[in-house]
Amino acid sequence: MTTNNQYYINLVIDGDTNAFSLLVDRYKDLIFTLSLRMMKNREEAEEVSQDTFIKIYKSLHKFKGDSKFSTWIYKVAYNTCLDRLKKIKSILMMLL
Repeated sequence: MTTNNQYYINLVIDGDTNAFSLLVDRYKDLIFTLSLRMMKNREEAEEVSQDTFIKIYKSLHKFKGDSKFSTWIYKVAYNTCLDRLKKIKSILMMLL
């Protein structure tokens, strides 16, 4: 699977944007499940999942293969959730 992921990653980096849809299909459940657990709100989890895949797409060239691809995208999703939670907390603090 790792070699297979790298093949599609290379295709995307080389300009084949359609290859990214396969990676999205492969990991969308993992990302959404994490996002839902952290955000505790379906709509927020959906937005965070979308934001995560945008970040992954823009950062694919940074993936060096030092870890599994699933570990790397999990970390991107986790950090995206943390950023969103901080933003929500900040907004709530301003309202009080």
